[in-house]
Amino acid sequence: MDKKNIQKLKAIHGEIKKYSAEDDHLYTLCKTPNAATFQAYLERYKENVYEALVYLFDACVLTDETYENDFKLSVANSIVKDIKEASSFSIDPTPEEDEFKKSAALIRHAFHVDPYALSIAEYYKLLEEALWLQKHQNKQQEAVYVNALAKIYSN
Repeated sequence: MDKKNIQKLKAIHGEIKKYSAEDDHLYTLCKTPNAATFQAYLERYKENVYEALVYLFDACVLTDETYENDFKLSVANSIVKDIKEASSFSIDPTPEEDEFKKSAALIRHAFHVDPYALSIAEYYKLLEEALWLQKHQNKQQEAVYVNALAKIYSN
């Protein structure tokens, strides 16, 4: 695929990445999954790991070629690895439905955006900011209570 077509794909899908087999002769281009795709992967993962990985590959691949299942699984595992690296600050991206949903709720509350429409990288970036904001607001609220109690009991 030439650079012009790759630029078109980037304009449509945002971040894309080249994944290859060990010998580098076979490769494909994949978009970064958005949060909704990742959530669907997590739900499938609970029932069948193999089907979840194939789903993730099929949802992210940008070429029309036919690939062997071993290649699909390898690429899907690489995508999951990339997601783990993107979320390494404090979120364990192993399939934990409640953790993912709570994180999505925090993003939605803090920034008034649909977290499931975000790329996975943007999702984790906003989650990190939302966690900081929540901690900052808690410290401010604590200071207000301390000052109020000091005024009440200093008289």
